[in-house]
Amino acid sequence: MSRRVVVPLLACLVLALVAWAQAGHAGLGDALKKKIGDKATKKAEGAIDKTADGAKKPEAAAGDSANAGAPSSAASGSKVSGGGSSVSAVSTKFDYVPGDRVILVDDFKQDELGEFPARWGLAEGTFEVAEMNGERWLRCTSADGRVHMKLPAMAALPEFWTLEFDFYGQEPMEGALTVRALGKDDGEAWSAMFPHGTNMAFQSGSITSSTTLEGPSIEGRHHVMFMARGTAIKAYIERQRMANVPEISTEFGSPSQIEFRLWASSHPMITNVRFAEGCRPAKDMLAEGKLVTYGIHFETGSDVVLPDSAPILRQVAAYLETNAGVRLRVTGHTDNVGSAASNLDLSKRRAASVAKVLAAQFGVAAERFETDGKGDTQSVASNAKPEGRAMNRRVEFAKL
Repeated sequence: MSRRVVVPLLACLVLALVAWAQAGHAGLGDALKKKIGDKATKKAEGAIDKTADGAKKPEAAAGDSANAGAPSSAASGSKVSGGGSSVSAVSTKFDYVPGDRVILVDDFKQDELGEFPARWGLAEGTFEVAEMNGERWLRCTSADGRVHMKLPAMAALPEFWTLEFDFYGQEPMEGALTVRALGKDDGEAWSAMFPHGTNMAFQSGSITSSTTLEGPSIEGRHHVMFMARGTAIKAYIERQRMANVPEISTEFGSPSQIEFRLWASSHPMITNVRFAEGCRPAKDMLAEGKLVTYGIHFETGSDVVLPDSAPILRQVAAYLETNAGVRLRVTGHTDNVGSAASNLDLSKRRAASVAKVLAAQFGVAAERFETDGKGDTQSVASNAKPEGRAMNRRVEFAKL
């Protein structure tokens, strides 16, 4: 074979080998990318339980709890009935007390699976109502989505208000939840993002903060709370304070709307949303003769007082300490779910348990209390709507 023939053949062979190597390398890179993507997708889908279309959906944390008025939280912590130490041991930095006039409460049970919820407005993305271990959730099925509560027409949010809800997220979930307060022309008064690494990142104008969550896991279910007092705002996850801003930005006026942004390929979700006006300081209401509170929380169907009841119980104990001659009647109230007899019994046991915790853990003499329960016989709102039932589940303290 002549040299003229061999050289071109060798050149062609070299080019073919290079092309094969490049193709193989590109294919390997694509395969690795696909494998990583598939792994993340399978992780998100693998934790999914059934929804309207038979897909799978994330499993909730074990446990179920309810309280006098706020949403349930699987992360409520250890149980206390009477003489334990868990309630009084809760950090004084956890001072969240839910508002006493419920404006919106939504567990999505009134909505059809797979549909967009009736009491929410859509700004961007795709959302659906899904079911997880018997609970309904609002799930973002697109990579990014924004929704807001349909609140009554108002020029601005109330001066005092509280918001709480349960959030569920899985990796990848960096920045999966952002809550924003919006003012004029949808200008941002403040925003809170979770997770930012292992932190909640908060911003209002030039003010920024970033606080590390002290829990065992970023993934899973978390109870998120916000409490506004005029221009001040506090944020909490479980019983940890994550932000404390004394004065938010007013560049766009007073906030008039709250927006939820859920953006992660693992489809984050929220449920048990409660937005309420108030509440006034407990000492002021007690000075007037009667305190109605939604901040004392119980296990479902039991008289177990949960640790996140600590803030309001501390306030009651402090008032009694400075007013040594005051005695109180503690009265429990329920909604009309269940039989009248069981509700009456439960309300009496809960009132007795509250008095016992105040005596055993907060140092108030037991003889300063009388207890009673009214079950569902003294409703303050209609039980026909979730907001009314939330208003009826309460504990009252009245001067004797």
